[in-house]
Amino acid sequence: MKNIFIFLGLSLTIACSSNNRPAKHNNPRVIVTTDINNIGGDPDDKQSMAHLLMYADQVDIEAIIPDLWIGKGIEATNQAIDAYEKDFLNPEFNFAKYDYPNPDSIRNKLAQNNLDAINQIITLAKKEDKRPLYILAWGNMNTVKEALLKAPEIADKIRLLTIATNKMAQNPDSEQNAKVETYCVDNNWNGAGRDTIFNDSRFKNLWWIENDWAYNGMFEDDQPRKFLDEIKENGNLGYHIWEVVQEQEWAHYFRAGDTPTLLYLLEEIDHNDPAQFTWGGKFVKPFPQEHPNYWIDAAGTKYWDYKDPCNSWEIQDIVYTNRVNSLMDHREDMYNSFRLKMKTLYEK
Repeated sequence: MKNIFIFLGLSLTIACSSNNRPAKHNNPRVIVTTDINNIGGDPDDKQSMAHLLMYADQVDIEAIIPDLWIGKGIEATNQAIDAYEKDFLNPEFNFAKYDYPNPDSIRNKLAQNNLDAINQIITLAKKEDKRPLYILAWGNMNTVKEALLKAPEIADKIRLLTIATNKMAQNPDSEQNAKVETYCVDNNWNGAGRDTIFNDSRFKNLWWIENDWAYNGMFEDDQPRKFLDEIKENGNLGYHIWEVVQEQEWAHYFRAGDTPTLLYLLEEIDHNDPAQFTWGGKFVKPFPQEHPNYWIDAAGTKYWDYKDPCNSWEIQDIVYTNRVNSLMDHREDMYNSFRLKMKTLYEK
């Protein structure tokens, strides 16, 4: 994919401010597809959306696609933007100082239906821009699949960052929320769109980081619960991140499971080279001949069958631990960056 970025950076770049501000020269271009909704399910998408908006000065959000259309996804996204607007307009906060985009300019980039979403992906991918277009898939990959099938020529114009799209891990989260009876039969969290793209020879050169299990490091131990209480004290966006998980007692922490796609783009690293330790995990290129631009979580053992993980499922617990630790080893650095961001925005 040529590229859309999401990032948690420490630096703050200041550009000229206006309601129709020009794209910042060095900011990544980003499209987010998400199954955010208001009909139940995991609230982590809502946390990830609010977290993204806190970094709207560091990425150029070109489209938001809430593609669980029957789930009031547009409504749920607008609730996050409403919280952002209150903070943006509050003279006690520093959004204007750091040239955050006008809330209406973000609302105008919200896709309204499936056809609109597909057309936006294609149009933005074909847009003349030297920066790559990153698509962050926070859920079902069918919208991305449909855009690629309609306009396969955009495959070399985009970069994919996806969450939980290969094989569902056998862990407490999937046992509680997916109620899987037989692992490896239930393919992934996000539907068949992933396999359609991966197995289509026209897309074998697609640039793609698949964060398959490492994202679970966002959930482990007590630190995310404590961190949520810190976040709560920071404006309407911080309160929104806290509030959206209150109806589900099991989710009372900074869950934000889709955020690792953003983390990759927030770090001051070479974003052309995923083969390095990052806030989002450690990635390897398992199929350099068949898929030369595809990376997935490092298993940490040579005995893992990347092509068909079910052939080596007896060591999945070892692989799961390796992958989760690759994020947790750097999680405090990410938290500290987020703390700095909140301090910058909400403290005089």
